[in-house]
Amino acid sequence: MGASAVTRVVTALCLCLAAASVSGLLLLQHHGEPGAVSAVSQVCGGEKSSCEEVARSSWSALGGIPLAALGLAFYLALALALALALLGQAEPREALAIHAYCALCILTYVLGLCALLLLLPARRGLRLLGGTLGRTEGRLALGGWLLGALLAAAGVLAGEAALGAREAQRQATLLGPLPATTPAPAPSATAPLPAPGAPPPSAAASPAPAGPQDARYWQQRAQQLQATLDDPRKLEAYFSDKAQREYETEPPVAIDLSDVPARGPLAAPVKVVEYSDFLCPFCRSLAVALSQFVPQAGGRVVVYFKNYPLDAPCNPKLKQSTHPGSCQLALGAVCAQRQGKFEAYHDKVFSTDLHDPRRADVVRLAGQAGLDVQALQACLDDPKAREALAAQIAEANRFGVAATPTVYVNGKKLPRLNDFVAVVDKEARRKGFPPLQPQ
Repeated sequence: MGASAVTRVVTALCLCLAAASVSGLLLLQHHGEPGAVSAVSQVCGGEKSSCEEVARSSWSALGGIPLAALGLAFYLALALALALALLGQAEPREALAIHAYCALCILTYVLGLCALLLLLPARRGLRLLGGTLGRTEGRLALGGWLLGALLAAAGVLAGEAALGAREAQRQATLLGPLPATTPAPAPSATAPLPAPGAPPPSAAASPAPAGPQDARYWQQRAQQLQATLDDPRKLEAYFSDKAQREYETEPPVAIDLSDVPARGPLAAPVKVVEYSDFLCPFCRSLAVALSQFVPQAGGRVVVYFKNYPLDAPCNPKLKQSTHPGSCQLALGAVCAQRQGKFEAYHDKVFSTDLHDPRRADVVRLAGQAGLDVQALQACLDDPKAREALAAQIAEANRFGVAATPTVYVNGKKLPRLNDFVAVVDKEARRKGFPPLQPQ
């Protein structure tokens, strides 16, 4: 734990102890201890202060237990946890360190606190609640609130289910549609815009413009472009056609595939290389999609996995880490490959929710995946394992890889994952394989 982290933990510990002291004072006041009553009166402004009113109200206890007692127990427990974090070993301390935070989550807390502060002046109205519920209109209001709350909860659950279904659909189509299921587009769907000076497609039906200098020519080009933009299918077909043309003209690179973990038959005509980061959510989605596709590809494709952690400690191209801790996981993958259990390690890591993992996390996950833990720990300290990881990262940086996942098909960089199936099918047909069929 660094000096700044220690300072934060110590400060938090002091704040928790201060909160526990205040809770203890309020607990003593709740039970009428003279010294505590006097102290609270001085702080709050007299014996008839709002603090005294709250202490005597029915809202000062929950199930017969004073709220001050609950607060005291909570803050003491939290202070104890922080103290143990300072006194314990390095690994336990890291479990309490905050490595990331969500600004929007914090915003919700701030908004909720503001709402609470706005409602505090109206807290005396809670005493009138019992009388209100005794009247018909009060019971109707309560029933309406309960019904509205149930409807809101049902709406949230329905929305969650719908979003889950959409996510599953995106996952299923991540690699693009099978060629056999792709509907043939209308002639104008993927037809390129006419080159300058060429007659437009409708030249047979109307007089051809003289050329780019003619206003009708540019008007017709604009109408074609607008029609493509307005039709999602045409727009997708346009981008797909453009990406596949880029792939065809991309010069292949020589990728070192020696001692690289692979999924699929090594003799397959289509060799796919995936540069991946174990903490990248898109890489996780791609891993699931590829694990489903390769068995259905009929021996057409083999997928090689290469590490490209977006983590500055092992990636010299980065000035700061995008996925802190991914270097540790990548080194664990190199060691898992040495034991011949890369696939088990790969699937275990991608199926685990991790945040800034450390060496202990790598060892734990490797053990759960069935690896020899002692051999793994020795490998993690082996300079040759670090050299192997560094070689994969250097190769990716040499090719210009800047994000994950980045996929190469037969040595050519794939511009879009959505075209993966179509490109694989085309490459396999060049080697004499029949077209892919839907499963």
